[in-house]
Amino acid sequence: MFMFLHAFHPSPLIIDFGFIAVHWYGFLISLSVVVCFFIGKKLFCRYALPGQLFFDLVFYVLIFGFAGARLWHVLSEYDYYSNHLLDAFKIWQGGLAIHGALLSGVIVIYFFNKKLSGYALLQDNNEAVKQWNNETAAPKENIFIAPFLSSRRHKFLLLLDIFAPLIALGQAIGRFGNYFNQELYGRPVGWGIPIDLLNRLPGYESFEYFHPIFLYESLWCLTIFLLLIFLHRLRLDDIRHKRKEASLFHGFIVNGCGTIFFFYLIFYSLGRFFVGFLRLDPQAVWLNLRLDQWASLALFLVGIIYFVRGLLHHQSQVECDKNS
Repeated sequence: MFMFLHAFHPSPLIIDFGFIAVHWYGFLISLSVVVCFFIGKKLFCRYALPGQLFFDLVFYVLIFGFAGARLWHVLSEYDYYSNHLLDAFKIWQGGLAIHGALLSGVIVIYFFNKKLSGYALLQDNNEAVKQWNNETAAPKENIFIAPFLSSRRHKFLLLLDIFAPLIALGQAIGRFGNYFNQELYGRPVGWGIPIDLLNRLPGYESFEYFHPIFLYESLWCLTIFLLLIFLHRLRLDDIRHKRKEASLFHGFIVNGCGTIFFFYLIFYSLGRFFVGFLRLDPQAVWLNLRLDQWASLALFLVGIIYFVRGLLHHQSQVECDKNS
């Protein structure tokens, strides 16, 4: 694969009919939405959450998520877009920032969660399977009873948990759109990917090969996706079989709403922070750190603080249960 990427010069277009063109960037973003939709649908069913809630939430998260991602990108490169206002609307040329998508997505889920009283939340997975599959009879086995619907805060955190692996997988797929646009590459390196002269940043015209930043982030996000799906499976499997946690950490993952989402924040932000040292695309810099690195550092700290506080709280609960 690396040898192919080293020799291949990508084009941003899949096909061009003259009057209309299909871009790799848009195709891959659309593909990521479709794939994540079906995975999210399955997770909602497993957590016994109603289908209408899923469809409505996905609609608003997509709209505001894309808007937030684009707005963050435009603001982070304000010097350029202030002189090229129309380019701010040319999304097919790339430019969606994950930090903006995360912020807007969390805000949407937060306000949407406040209106959950309008949805008939299901009590068990039998009802969920009937609703999703339009079955007239419930399955013989009660697969899973949702344990996380006791409070508005728990519902909010559970929704974040469900969307976390979808975000990671969407990034893993979507990063290849950056590759075809030749817009996300790192410092010059002899064994890297070729960048056409037209797409090289000022000062780097004499270099041909650059670090494949898109590939680093894509593989890292794919790894995070697999980890988060494993954690969902661990939680669902343990609750289904009513297993007792083997360890304090295990119990916190199973019982702690929000842990999967904050795992995403921690691991993605960690990778994005270090990759930032290789990136060349212009951004505001303060104390030798880029804007996206500062944002990643802030999200990493938020994840660590939540995780430590939650683990300590869970430990105190376990000790209280033992003493009671």
